[in-house]
Amino acid sequence: MKHMSYAKWVAAALLLPLAGFAEQLAFSGTTDKNPLLYKTGEPIKFTVTLVDKEKQNQPVTGRKLVWERKGDDGKTEKGEGLSDQPLVVTTAISKPGFVRLTVKVLDEKGDVVKQKNAFFDGGAGADVNKIEAYPAPADFNQFWDGEVKKLLATPYEVKLTPIKWSQPDKVKVFKFSITTFAGERPATGLIGYPVNTKPKSLGLWISTIGYGFGRYWVTNDLIVKGNIFLTLARQGEDPLNDESYYENLKNNEMKQFCFRHNDDKYQNDFYKMLIRDLRALQYAKTLPEWNGRDLTVSGGSMGGFQAIALAALDPAVTRCFAHIPWVADIAGAAKFNRMGGWRPSFTETLGYFDTANLASRVQCPTEVSIGLGDYVCPPSGQMILFRNLAGKKKLKAHQNFGHGAPYGVNTASYEFENEIR
Repeated sequence: MKHMSYAKWVAAALLLPLAGFAEQLAFSGTTDKNPLLYKTGEPIKFTVTLVDKEKQNQPVTGRKLVWERKGDDGKTEKGEGLSDQPLVVTTAISKPGFVRLTVKVLDEKGDVVKQKNAFFDGGAGADVNKIEAYPAPADFNQFWDGEVKKLLATPYEVKLTPIKWSQPDKVKVFKFSITTFAGERPATGLIGYPVNTKPKSLGLWISTIGYGFGRYWVTNDLIVKGNIFLTLARQGEDPLNDESYYENLKNNEMKQFCFRHNDDKYQNDFYKMLIRDLRALQYAKTLPEWNGRDLTVSGGSMGGFQAIALAALDPAVTRCFAHIPWVADIAGAAKFNRMGGWRPSFTETLGYFDTANLASRVQCPTEVSIGLGDYVCPPSGQMILFRNLAGKKKLKAHQNFGHGAPYGVNTASYEFENEIR
């Protein structure tokens, strides 16, 4: 056995306690009132504290902080402070919309600390119910009614392939492929059932997935609780292939997916994706195990867009969960100078696929959750979407929360039912 030298042992012993002192910086932050209830021109006061998660979120002193305020009014403000006390930033906005506050911590060299989530990114809105919306296309409802009718009148073929899946004593899973329109990609994905199921005994749960390329899954817990569970593929692709297959799809046939052909109602990826989704839902409703009553759609980001769209275009949907739904208020930056997000550039054609416009057709109970620091799906568009929902609705808004996850600690959340007031 090789023995460590005394000098090395002493060095290791001295370094060992330091592991317990490694910082994990984060921010907690709030506003002086509910961040969705300010009025235009009213002072908005943010209070932000730098903490160390390794020390039970105790405040960290002696650090330089830099902040930046941007807004849907086009204005930018900047400042700095020390973490010896909570950072207070007071601002306002003179038109209905949002302000966004970001705070970063600097190291001893004056560089931004690169630790994961060592920043604050939050916001607050004024007169959020009055944020101006770009009108939907004049024939919006006529267009969608016609496309759904055409799809339902088009015969289809179904191919089911059994696959090995976890908990085979409780769950059986298949790949599916269902034809849509001639020459177009099929609706594809995964479908799971509980084993030994009786006719008309199960709810139906449709899961739609966020932007990306890769393999899919089903949620066993929801299956064994009494649901037929479908996960819908984004591009009509094989849902269970290898990494090279999806890389090839990303770099060739589906290159710039959703960021191309957006001047053509029928060739853009949003249209084709929703046609595939509606076809999968049409087939799922024919399954003898479905109880004919309970039909839930759920998804996040691009999946949230799809969930809202399915609830908008199929009245059989009885419940919708949309987390950080994508492409709401696509015209916001181009037409109203609002802070934009990661999404395709505005075209008039995209109005047919804007999630805020589709929300106006949703009659079922719907829950929407958003981040006030999410600038993939900016909160201004989420306000328009929530306002447009026609049925019972609930909104959950999270402070210092980005696209799908909290950035800091003690993240404040705010809930509204049916109306923001």
